[in-house]
Amino acid sequence: MAKVKRKISSAPSHREGTSLLVNRILLGIVMLIPGLLKLFVMTPDAIGAMLTDLGFGSSGLVFAWILIFSEIVFGVAILANWKIRYTKIPPIIILLVAAFTFYLYGPGSIGGQANWPSILVHLGLASNYWLLGMRSR
Repeated sequence: MAKVKRKISSAPSHREGTSLLVNRILLGIVMLIPGLLKLFVMTPDAIGAMLTDLGFGSSGLVFAWILIFSEIVFGVAILANWKIRYTKIPPIIILLVAAFTFYLYGPGSIGGQANWPSILVHLGLASNYWLLGMRSR
């Protein structure tokens, strides 16, 4: 019996390419929408006050603007498929910081107890950004 050699391709199949596209669009929206909400609905001043209460010091408003800017810019960059290997890093950091500050002991906690469902969602999203960056060309 003759052995058939298969050519191993690093290019994603049609089905895999479609799933990467859908995943990228959803993850871009996951960053973009909260950034726009923080800018237009919650206001940067309120976000700055929340960050100051979480322990970011008197520069909470500066961090609020950095957070809002990052969520909007990197959300759009992910939607545009722009250098995903590098643009995945800030959303991962944002999600991990939110999980272990806001939801662990901050205003997102439930009755002073860690909000584990929200923490797990943030960790799952962060790992999804990581995987998207690893599969992107």
